[in-house]
Amino acid sequence: MGNKLMAMKAAREQLDGRETDDIGNQDANSKHDENQNFPVQNTSDTKRETQTVQIGNRSASLFLSSASINLSKAKPKDTSNAKQSPSTTPAPISRQTTKTKREKSRLIPDEMIQIRPTREFTFTGYDIMADVASPECSDDDEDDDDNTRQIKSTYRNTCKMLGVTPASSFKNQVATPAITMRSHPTGPEGVRAMAIALVDNQVVTSLDLEDNGLFTDGAKYIAEMLHKNRTIIDLNIAENLIGTEGVRAIADVLHVNHKITSLDISGSGLVDTDALVLADILQNAPCLRELILSHNKFCGEGGMILGSAIATNDTLRILDLSWNHLRGKGAMAIVAALQKNIGLRKLDISWNGYGKDECFILSHALQENTTLKELDISNNRLNKEAIKHLLDGIQNGDGLETLRIRGNPVSPELALAIIKVIQESENCRIQQLDMGDIDVNEDFVSVVDDITMYRPFEVLYSNVLKHGGLQKREVEGIDYNVNMVDELFKYMHENNYRVIDLMKWLDKDGSMSVSREEFKQGMKTAQFPLTEFQLDKMVDELDMDGDGEVDFSELLAGERIFRRRMRRRLEREKANAKRRAEFKRTKVLLTIGEHS
Repeated sequence: MGNKLMAMKAAREQLDGRETDDIGNQDANSKHDENQNFPVQNTSDTKRETQTVQIGNRSASLFLSSASINLSKAKPKDTSNAKQSPSTTPAPISRQTTKTKREKSRLIPDEMIQIRPTREFTFTGYDIMADVASPECSDDDEDDDDNTRQIKSTYRNTCKMLGVTPASSFKNQVATPAITMRSHPTGPEGVRAMAIALVDNQVVTSLDLEDNGLFTDGAKYIAEMLHKNRTIIDLNIAENLIGTEGVRAIADVLHVNHKITSLDISGSGLVDTDALVLADILQNAPCLRELILSHNKFCGEGGMILGSAIATNDTLRILDLSWNHLRGKGAMAIVAALQKNIGLRKLDISWNGYGKDECFILSHALQENTTLKELDISNNRLNKEAIKHLLDGIQNGDGLETLRIRGNPVSPELALAIIKVIQESENCRIQQLDMGDIDVNEDFVSVVDDITMYRPFEVLYSNVLKHGGLQKREVEGIDYNVNMVDELFKYMHENNYRVIDLMKWLDKDGSMSVSREEFKQGMKTAQFPLTEFQLDKMVDELDMDGDGEVDFSELLAGERIFRRRMRRRLEREKANAKRRAEFKRTKVLLTIGEHS
């Protein structure tokens, strides 16, 4: 009996323990059901799986948690496919539920195909650098060769070390012969990273970093790079205000690097005392062919120093001193150096202070110098006396081929005197004359036509003033002395308008004739680019019978005159082109005969 009681007691305790285990399992399962609908992340019990996905050309890690995996039993095929909304209320605790859970746990291996993961894109444990391609395998470098890839990698790593943002424009050009980066906020540290990447670059031959805020330190970094790099031959660091120390650093590197042929340091804030450094460059850079010193502040003393250096230099071919403050003795020293210099082919001294006295020295220099081919003395103070001295040099010199004098106070009569000297001089070889904003008269145009009959000659000028045109300009104030009727039909031709179209548009009553005011108002409505005075002049020319009306027959007659003028102009241009070609052919034959 006692044994039976003890057995019954043990069985009851075993049963109670099993019930406790069932209840515990039920609680755990209930919590699992809740987590199935409300996943809790970052828990130690949650199992994590990762899957890499591709987003454009970037990759990211997709995290899968066990709390987001739905386990569902296979449903009969004849059941409905409608999904039931999951319940957020835990199921009642019972032995039947516990039994079901146990049975389900035993069925899991056979139903793994029913696992449907609900994918959650979560930043839990997300590495933000996974979205950034490493320098060694950047997508942009896939098509690059090993050398280019290494240069780009060096540049990126240097930018990272210096704490600057890499310039994509520079990076994309490191494998091209020319790097052009203008007006970028690079700064000294940014150009330092570029210089490090260019030390061993054997591809880039031209480096243009104009207006990048280099200042003195940036110029020093460029100079340090050029101590080792011997591939770059064209350097432009203009508009960077590199100052005295920056220019000195460039001058020092030119003592050892004899590959630089073109140097642009315009807009560097240089003053007269810096001319000593530039004189050093002219004396110790035998390979330098082009030097741009525009937009600095060289005055009298600086001009004298530079003039002495130019006189002894015979390797420089192009010198640009425009937009400085050269005048007086400084300006004279520059042009006086041309009497001894035998290397310069092009000299730009525009936008300075050259006047009568300076042109007197220039006149003698042009008579002595036979190697200078192009002179730009635009936008100075060339009055009548200065032009007279300049003409003496042109008339007796035989080297200059291009002369630019626009932007000077030259009258139409003075322009005519210049063109006549070019026509009559036996020694003058000028083939291009730039008088871009200077008005000329009809006699000037006639002389130009005569010159082009027997030799190549090009000239630029502004407006052609007819005889008496100056008085008419004073009456109205705006008159460019062009043929207004020609301008009208040229405008119609460019916009595909016919005469009948114009008349129908102007004629409101169908009379095929319009009054003076109707015609002018129609031109204004069409926004025809003429002034009031020019419109009156046009109507005067179209109204051939003087009755104050412009009819259809008069418009047709005006169009015929326009076409006749255009045809004659084309014929004249063709004839001039033919003569120039014949002259060039004859010149070539004569040259061949001399050599043979």
